[in-house]
Amino acid sequence: MIQLSEIFQSHMTLQCDKPVKIWGTTDESQKINVIIDDVFIVNVSILKGDFVFYLPPHKPDESCTIEIKTETGSDLILEDVDFGEVWIAGGQSNMEFMICCDKESDSMMASANDPHLRFYDVGEYAFEAEKEEGLKDGSHWDRWMKFDSKDAGWFSAVGAYYALKLRQELKVPVAIVGCNWGGTTASTWLDEEILRKDKDLKIYIDDYEKVVSNQNYEKYIKRDLFFRKKQSSEKAIADSMRALKYENTKPTTLRQKLIVRLAMYLGKTGPNNPNRPGGLYKMMLSKISGFSCRGVIWYQGESDEHHADIYGKLFSSMINCWRKAWNEILPFYFVQLAPWDEWLGMNGRNYPSLRQEQQWVEDHVENTGMASIMDLGCRYDIHPKEKRPVGERLSLLALKQTYGVEKKHCYAPRIREVVRTEDKIIVKFDHAQEGLINMDTRVQLFDIVQDGKRIQYDVDMDADGVILTCKHLDSSKKVNFSFAYKDYLIMNLYNKGKLPARPYAPVEI
Repeated sequence: MIQLSEIFQSHMTLQCDKPVKIWGTTDESQKINVIIDDVFIVNVSILKGDFVFYLPPHKPDESCTIEIKTETGSDLILEDVDFGEVWIAGGQSNMEFMICCDKESDSMMASANDPHLRFYDVGEYAFEAEKEEGLKDGSHWDRWMKFDSKDAGWFSAVGAYYALKLRQELKVPVAIVGCNWGGTTASTWLDEEILRKDKDLKIYIDDYEKVVSNQNYEKYIKRDLFFRKKQSSEKAIADSMRALKYENTKPTTLRQKLIVRLAMYLGKTGPNNPNRPGGLYKMMLSKISGFSCRGVIWYQGESDEHHADIYGKLFSSMINCWRKAWNEILPFYFVQLAPWDEWLGMNGRNYPSLRQEQQWVEDHVENTGMASIMDLGCRYDIHPKEKRPVGERLSLLALKQTYGVEKKHCYAPRIREVVRTEDKIIVKFDHAQEGLINMDTRVQLFDIVQDGKRIQYDVDMDADGVILTCKHLDSSKKVNFSFAYKDYLIMNLYNKGKLPARPYAPVEI
């Protein structure tokens, strides 16, 4: 008998125009024939145990029937299979953030009606046998869903808006495979051995082992089980969803209780914790690694702010790890973290340096791209409520770099050059063709500091940048210059494509 891996189901979407990897297990060696819509595709021999074979590239197509005919008579039939563009959506809560929590949730769920936009969410199980415990509602995990009024609410909001844009532009089926978990560090999403072998990244191993070495295992397991039972209740799930929909206001007592409970669980290091080094690489990514796709979209970093200085190394190592698992230089398009001030006793003070680490990844890792959302932050919430711009800005990168669709504006403005004259600082930007737009001159995001004092300035727009006139600048002394290098801010500078400018780390000029 043949059993395919769980992701291979009726109503799935397979990657078009590339070989498609199929894997599973069989209790005996045999030959199989694969037939798509009554057309013979391939004949392969598989050995007893685990097997892998490939389907040849298939053009974009809709609602196909795939038959796998075996020598033993245990034939498989997969119905309503699309061939289109498949993207993996990875990260933490801002990628997991569902349509039902989005600012546009009501209209999106009411109007959802696209059977060829599909979503598969990898089950969030942190350790072996957790699924069998039956504590979690996994009804929307590990199954293919269509973008309709019944299931659209479960879709990753960023993933859905990304896919909708690709559907509009490419006119082919599109699917998102969600592999994400709120509150997780990138260190759980790559092979543990990579962390162990790197002198800088080993700190994640050291942090974990320091805690568990002094841990009472039986007490930990008891407390872990108690907490997970509380978190899995229908009321807790409903309350968590409502909490995510709150607007940009200070947390209520209810929200504090909900999120602190969640933080306690995610922060409680141990063998059942999703954040243990390499944990979700083993428990989640391995379930889909190698599933033929076009690339990856990624939204994560919030949970790595405590080691912000090495995030670039951690994230780039994770990208390389995933590419090795797929044996392909997959495109990685990711989101630069949004402005944020404070939330439940936490703050975003390390975010400016973490954003620069993200910028480093785009500059040094091939086939990557970063979307700026510096205008979408919530002062008192780590979760921006508007996910449409996030998904659509990621789609601009993919359309340009992966699909070759010419876009006039797909990159956010970025400072290229800073030149100082006697009383002026001239700032030139890349991706500012047709000039920049200053949405509110009262908001000044350029920081010019001399002798410890912030220098005031007037702003004049230039062809591809700005001219800052500083009346009280001492031309004989150096100044520290930066742009939007803050934890929280209100962005006011855009290019003509309405993309917000990226931050610029302090330099002496």
